[in-house]
Amino acid sequence: MTARLFNTPGPSVYTLPPQSDFLREIATTLRDEFNAVADPDALTRLLILTPTRRAAKALGDVFADLAGNGVALLPLIRPIGDVDVDDPPFEPGELAGLAAPAISPERRRYELARLILAKEKALSRPIGVGGALALADSLAALLDDLATEDVSDLSALQEAVTTYLPADRREAVEFLEIVQHIWPARLAELGLTDGAHRRSLVLHELVARWTRQAPDHPVLAVGSTGSIPAARKLMGVIAGLEHGAVVLPGVDWDADDSAWDSIADDHPQWAMKTFLAEAGVDRKDLPAWPGAAEDHAAERRRRLIAEALRPADTTDAWLKRIAALKERFGETFFSEGMEGLSLVEAPDEISEARACALMLRETLETPDETAILVTPDRMLARRVSAEMVRFGVRLDDSGGAALSETPAGAFLTRVLDAATDCGSVVALTALWGSPLFRAGYRRGQAHTVLAKFEAEALRGARPGRDLAAVRARLDGEFVKLFDEDRAVIEAILDTLETAFSGLLVDGKRPARDWARAHAEAAEALAEDGTGRGAEAVWIGEGGEAAAGLLRSLLEESESLPDMSLADYSAAFGEMCRSRRVAPRLGVHPRLQVLGPLEARLITADRVILAGLNEGVWPPGPGADPWLSAGMRRAVGLGAPERRYGLAAHDFAQLAAARHVIMTRSEKSEGSPTVASRWLWRMKTLARGALGEAADAAFTAPTDYVALSRALDDPGSPPVAAPRPSPCPPVEVRPRRLSITEIRTWVRDPYSIYARHILGLRRLDPADMPPGPRERGSALHDALEAVVPAWTDGIPEDAVAQLVAAAETRLAETGFGPEEMVLERARFERAASWLVSWEAGRRARGITLDKVEITGSMAFDGPAGTWELTGRSDRFDRHPDGRLDIIDYKTGSSSSAKSIRAGFDPQLPLTAAMAEAGAFKALAAGAPAGLYYLSLPGNAEGGKEVRIDGERNPEAAEYVHNALEDLTRWIARFDDETMPYESQIRVQYVNDYGDFDHLARRGEWASAGGESPEGER
Repeated sequence: MTARLFNTPGPSVYTLPPQSDFLREIATTLRDEFNAVADPDALTRLLILTPTRRAAKALGDVFADLAGNGVALLPLIRPIGDVDVDDPPFEPGELAGLAAPAISPERRRYELARLILAKEKALSRPIGVGGALALADSLAALLDDLATEDVSDLSALQEAVTTYLPADRREAVEFLEIVQHIWPARLAELGLTDGAHRRSLVLHELVARWTRQAPDHPVLAVGSTGSIPAARKLMGVIAGLEHGAVVLPGVDWDADDSAWDSIADDHPQWAMKTFLAEAGVDRKDLPAWPGAAEDHAAERRRRLIAEALRPADTTDAWLKRIAALKERFGETFFSEGMEGLSLVEAPDEISEARACALMLRETLETPDETAILVTPDRMLARRVSAEMVRFGVRLDDSGGAALSETPAGAFLTRVLDAATDCGSVVALTALWGSPLFRAGYRRGQAHTVLAKFEAEALRGARPGRDLAAVRARLDGEFVKLFDEDRAVIEAILDTLETAFSGLLVDGKRPARDWARAHAEAAEALAEDGTGRGAEAVWIGEGGEAAAGLLRSLLEESESLPDMSLADYSAAFGEMCRSRRVAPRLGVHPRLQVLGPLEARLITADRVILAGLNEGVWPPGPGADPWLSAGMRRAVGLGAPERRYGLAAHDFAQLAAARHVIMTRSEKSEGSPTVASRWLWRMKTLARGALGEAADAAFTAPTDYVALSRALDDPGSPPVAAPRPSPCPPVEVRPRRLSITEIRTWVRDPYSIYARHILGLRRLDPADMPPGPRERGSALHDALEAVVPAWTDGIPEDAVAQLVAAAETRLAETGFGPEEMVLERARFERAASWLVSWEAGRRARGITLDKVEITGSMAFDGPAGTWELTGRSDRFDRHPDGRLDIIDYKTGSSSSAKSIRAGFDPQLPLTAAMAEAGAFKALAAGAPAGLYYLSLPGNAEGGKEVRIDGERNPEAAEYVHNALEDLTRWIARFDDETMPYESQIRVQYVNDYGDFDHLARRGEWASAGGESPEGER
């Protein structure tokens, strides 16, 4: 390397202005320098240290790009935070005794979780394995902080605990014994060390070696700010080497003295100021990297941002600084500095994501133009990626997705969910819906058959607690499957039972045994019959990460305690959610979504800084479960504000790009947000310099928020959907309805149209918890099974008989033991009242005749015969042969007014059928009374509700009116022009009609389209 790079007074330290293409400038200058050297291999002996792996890869890509089609001779490029003793600048084995091998992240997590579980147990506060694994992450972060900051003496910790924590919170610090004593001892026992501690040892060894003897090759440290103490020391040594140099990113070398002297931890220049002070370099003498040039616009932008982010205690000098800058650079200084810098404030986070997506998509309209979106907000990044799908673009998101969100991770999680609760239809259908689920069949074949099985047989109350209960639904009353479908379903259920056999084991087992059974189950269920389907679990995005996670459980989890399947499932879910998987294939080469750390030294034609709200960027202080802010300072970890300084440096570097769009949302989850402190500062400075023109200066040339709204704008004002009025031909209209459907027909003809003409039916939710419907069915079944047997009188244990029968039916419909306590008390009260009521009836000579019988009755309509069918709860016979028509209710019953008006004709029509002899099992008889037996099981137990007047019986009148209404209704709908309208009775509108969504009632009803009540 030529002397030009090292011919500086004192240590060789350079800086590159923020708007420079940092890595390209570095690579271009180095190639120019080394091309001038006679030795063609000189560049390969250069060692370049970068701050991150991504920066190292990007620098290598730049060197390759500059080489064009020729052979690219690359220097050694290593991330400064990940220098290994087995890689250059060390020789293999040279420092083998320096540090023990680093413990793997997963192994450390398992070991720390074991120690946390032991501590919690000692404190009589047991937690699950999943919770311990989550807590292990924060404890590992503390260990890394201690190693990074070179804190080895924790003797001040106990004093800090006494000083900063109240007595009732000092119990939490018991866990810090793990950090002080238990964890170091465990690492020594394992012959391993923490990765961060090992890194510090390696960096300190490099410092010592290169201090004693300079390396025989040139060394360049680029892009690091020196925020890590060990790295800062190494950078100082490199700067002093004869063939060494340091390149700092964006040093504010021309800041005024008052601002520079006031720089503290929360300032973007703090880390570099500390490095320059330790290296003995005056920032005013700091040269720019050879070949780097800062044009007119770039200088103004850099100075503007530096002025906006000046130390808080010096902002009182802003007015003087504004005047000084205008005097030096002209009145247009601030307006020129803000050219290419704009702010987009969206009303909510969804609008912000959509606007950001439009900005990225707009970039692609210009050939070869690139863009990066930088944000620490992972949810915002995911929303932007999702919005880009509408444009057919897949983004390269450095943060990736959680393993649990990938096909492989989701499939493995669903396998555990289904195995943990085999009777859950939700868990099973989620597993069946995975693209990796095959169970021995082609994907399309298995999915089609299982979807039909789920819709036909598994909706409503859950089948039971195991796969046997699911299998029993194949023989259910309403299942209509082809024989070949049944065979496929049974084969898939057989495969599920076999696959789950290794997981459905009682008791506790080691994590590695669960992991082995888990992997075997997943492979068995992914097998497609070709012998190669199981491979699909471990390939593709997420597959390798899933395999790595299970491999760590198989090989490194011996420290975890034995656990149940539920504990293993919780632990796997926690690890699956915390492991990130970056996209690999199909991403757009010109667009990237980056976090602030990944974006360091990365440049693009357009830079979008998104999520600029306080608490997001910069991030909030968060909650440290181990050390308070005061305790961190006491043990030497530095102030939490230091994170703000690092974040501010990232922001300042990125905001200095030529074309920058900053975005924020004014609301988040419906609550107002506060703009980032950096935006406040920039706005305040701009208003002071530009006055009322400041807002216009921040305005983007394109109104992206308006465009984002237009994306889903139909182009015309919304028009409410009209009330549907289908008029199908008479020949397809139903000629047969049940008594209970007449109520629906009168109130909501559209439901009859949907059910009987379109052939639709409502699907209950899966795993629907048992409720009033199941309770009512259990009551009906219990009364049907027990009461008719009391022919010789009411037995002494009548109440017990009813309760026992009800309990059996309740258990079958899904009521659990804890719910049964309440239900039993409810049924006991209802049964006691019913037995007393039965005794009173029998004393008056009224006897039970028939229960739960069916019948049918024909009517003559204009279009032909029309049939009414029905099933009655109960008929009681009077001594004179007349009949009481009785309907059981566990909830509310219809009023006499609604029945008289014809809107609830069930009881009168049942009486009409009984009088006409339509029930073959029942001797005909005139109606004596129309009754509801309300049996809610409340304090009263039950209540008799007679619809017709007891003193002046009106049953015959009710029957007559109901028959007239039905005859008229049949005639109306035998007219082809009569429409099947939705919810035609305003007074009796049903807010939860089965087919309201199909009728789009939410649109026309809210728009005032409800029609008045029709004729009876």
